[in-house]
Amino acid sequence: MSSWQANILNLILSYVAKPSISRGKSKVPISEVRKRMLNLDQRWKSWPKDLTSDGLELSNCRMLIYKRKGATNPPKAALFYVRGGGFCFKTPNSHAHFITDVMHKCDLDAFIPDYRLAPEHPFPASIDDVLEAYKKLTQLHPELPIIVMGDSAGGNLSASLLLDIKRLGLTQPKACVLISPALDLALLGDAEETLASEDPFFTVESLFRLRSAYLDGQNPMNERASPIVGDFNGTPPIMVFAGTKELLLQDSVRLVNKIEHEGGQIIGHFYPDMPHVFPLFEVLPEAARARKQIYRFIKESLPV
Repeated sequence: MSSWQANILNLILSYVAKPSISRGKSKVPISEVRKRMLNLDQRWKSWPKDLTSDGLELSNCRMLIYKRKGATNPPKAALFYVRGGGFCFKTPNSHAHFITDVMHKCDLDAFIPDYRLAPEHPFPASIDDVLEAYKKLTQLHPELPIIVMGDSAGGNLSASLLLDIKRLGLTQPKACVLISPALDLALLGDAEETLASEDPFFTVESLFRLRSAYLDGQNPMNERASPIVGDFNGTPPIMVFAGTKELLLQDSVRLVNKIEHEGGQIIGHFYPDMPHVFPLFEVLPEAARARKQIYRFIKESLPV
């Protein structure tokens, strides 16, 4: 049974987040929804006090560099975090709180590609930006082990990055954590199961809208767009989280089944009645439990 905090959060999401992303009768442009989400993020989440931020210019975007304010221990690894937002939005303050928590618990510095957003910059702009940022990180800190992590659309880009790293023969990360990843833009899953979902965050319409804005008519069967169709043999250990209320639940379940069948290393955690990206909601007891699993996984993946 889920916590009372989760029940309240699901209710709030149903009345606040869900209508803002869906088109509905108002037909609000994605650019306007982006502004509203950014304003809400800044209004409800201040910047973490124990985090410093710098940046590095790349070809078409910046890579943000987060460091632990007042930390006495050198970083044990680099956290390469790809933020979610449906390929179209970003919530920097909310993500910074989650990233800061992981950084402090695991003694990490973080590197965040501030990739270009759709629909102004459709596929493959974002994955190209993420790949360039990862290459830059390996050049800047060749001595640091790397942990890749991403949520939602950032989970898509993180999984696609693993395939790019393998294809190009780049330095492999030690592990990867995916939170509610959107892995199947080709929509190969069970349609009836998707339609039966009681997702408090997304509607099927909103997922189609974001998918269309990102793909802009391009082939969804490209593994850089839909990493679920790719070959994960030879990729690092993966831990994936999803809630059972999610429209995207099938993506995570299928990835776990696929990699297990291929003999790879993957751990799936599927929390009952949890919404999309639930580990980011720090008020949830379930999020606290998921975060502890993330900390342990990261620490066990790093050299002693």
